[in-house]
Amino acid sequence: MMSGGAARRVGLSWAMASAVGSAFMAIPWKLANDVGTPAHSVFVLLVVAATGNTLLSMGQRLRGSARAGRIGLVDLGVAIGLAGFTLAGNHLAAVAVQEMSPSMMNLLLRSELPLTALAAWIVLGERVEGRFWIGTAIAMGGLVLLQGAPAGDVGALRVGAMGIAIASASCFGTLAVVTRAFIHKIDVVGVNAIRLWCAVALWFVFNDAEGIRHIPEAQWRYATMAALSGPFLGRLTLMISARTIEARLSSLVMLLAPVLTLVPAYLILEDWPTERQLLGGVVMLLGIAFPLLRTRR
Repeated sequence: MMSGGAARRVGLSWAMASAVGSAFMAIPWKLANDVGTPAHSVFVLLVVAATGNTLLSMGQRLRGSARAGRIGLVDLGVAIGLAGFTLAGNHLAAVAVQEMSPSMMNLLLRSELPLTALAAWIVLGERVEGRFWIGTAIAMGGLVLLQGAPAGDVGALRVGAMGIAIASASCFGTLAVVTRAFIHKIDVVGVNAIRLWCAVALWFVFNDAEGIRHIPEAQWRYATMAALSGPFLGRLTLMISARTIEARLSSLVMLLAPVLTLVPAYLILEDWPTERQLLGGVVMLLGIAFPLLRTRR
């Protein structure tokens, strides 16, 4: 059995892996929505991620993994509840990213951090210490610096699009709190698979299935890349991190995503980071590290 410190480090490592997945999702997600409708991007995203989690769950059971427990009523209830927020969050993000850059979308999605911290405090009783708020303020300042853009670009953003992105962040923040509340009572991989298939079913309720036949090949390709990085590996590792660290810390570590997005943005879009972006990244790293590094007594 791991000590508290070791368990914490493992949890932070899982959260960091999720941040990497989120960063590498942003670019193909934007490209997918540039070549097709957001609803179809969400459909591909959910189907691919659900299939990946299902195959992983089947593999665990074939190997007799202790992690692959029986799916019970709690698992089903949590999965169905998360499915609604999954569908809403991804659809809202798909709509919002059409009006902004991937980096700007990542900036607004990080508004889930204070929302998650407050919700976890109220619902789960997870006390929010002063170091967390100080670190969050520093990190958010670095994020604004990193995402700094010409005034015309910021001014071009519609208030409606910003509101949609923040609403998407609220959905994902709810996922973190609910997951933390039930993490020790559920099979993470199984629940992740069920919630995604439930989200697929809900997609058909609100969308016309006829258009699926006309989804462009490029949209399938880009949305598949986004699915593997985000809802599959990214969300799965974030859920696993909830076993050993608080919801607010998982969300704080996810602030690494905008910094890491600079890498695929350069590799795919040839968008080299400016000095201001690099400085913002450093400030963000300092802010994220501040509440995570405990003082020695």
